[in-house]
Amino acid sequence: MPTSPAALPSLPHRGLDRRTWLCLAAGGLLAGCTAQSHRFQGTFIQPWKSHESLSLDEWRRRLRTTRELGCDEIVLQWSATEGGASSWPLPESLIALIFDEAAGEGMSIRMGLPYDERWWTVLSSTDPQMLKDFFASTQKRCLDYAKTAPWSRRPSFRGWYLPYELDQYNWATPERRALLVAWLQAIAAGTSQPQPLAVSTFYSQLQTTGKLTTLWSDILDKVTLRPMLQDGVGVAGMGNYAGLEPLRALLRQRKVPFDLIVELFEQLPALEGTGGAFRARAATAERVRAQLEVARTYGAERVIAFAIDPWMLEDTPESRLLLQEWQKRR
Repeated sequence: MPTSPAALPSLPHRGLDRRTWLCLAAGGLLAGCTAQSHRFQGTFIQPWKSHESLSLDEWRRRLRTTRELGCDEIVLQWSATEGGASSWPLPESLIALIFDEAAGEGMSIRMGLPYDERWWTVLSSTDPQMLKDFFASTQKRCLDYAKTAPWSRRPSFRGWYLPYELDQYNWATPERRALLVAWLQAIAAGTSQPQPLAVSTFYSQLQTTGKLTTLWSDILDKVTLRPMLQDGVGVAGMGNYAGLEPLRALLRQRKVPFDLIVELFEQLPALEGTGGAFRARAATAERVRAQLEVARTYGAERVIAFAIDPWMLEDTPESRLLLQEWQKRR
């Protein structure tokens, strides 16, 4: 489930030409039941402590289903969560199991670095020293992990993933972008093999003077990365592609390989008394087909689902229906 401001309520897009993307989205929705089926190339697994209790047979079932849906890559979102109420390192035995079983199904792993849950709290602070200190500690933690963890020596290791999502809202000022670029530069330097470090980016619905094109121009001038564009449809709807279009055009112009992350959920209103806790359910097959119709000509090298687990594999009516429809029509 998203951990970013992408999960905040939608606000109107400002200053963007949406006509092309809204027409494309509408066409995709109308053609959802009859359009040629397209497959995912990969999916995220966002690990939580509950994954430790899954049996070997259950892991095999999930990974086999994932492969049958077209995926040959898994992005393991993080190797540890830190800085929150409780720290949780993903057990090495479980990571090894995922590598082994995924390889048996012909899938590779893009391995997530440790994730510090203070990320959004730090970004909301106006104290520049707080961000500098956070960058110093997380940079060291990521590089130490990449240097000592055994996963990069696995034949099925595809590369590293930095589990911090980048939007335009939090990087509107040149001073903040300079700090971010230096941080990315340092981490990418130690995690660039066998592919450039991957990092997710999204179009925030929060109103700001910041632009994704400005952010990524500054980044790509100095750092080689693999951007992964979150389509944001699970929260903001098909119109969210309009917010991503300037960045997509920039990446195509600069010939930067990128992935498109297709969200398989739809956000639900928060329940009263839950402090706005994120709620969602699996999307409909028609809406996912509309997203993949956009993805077909988007220019991304790979289309990555967020995420087959849980939105196609959990035991809910919506997930069961999405999986059944996808298996039947693909």
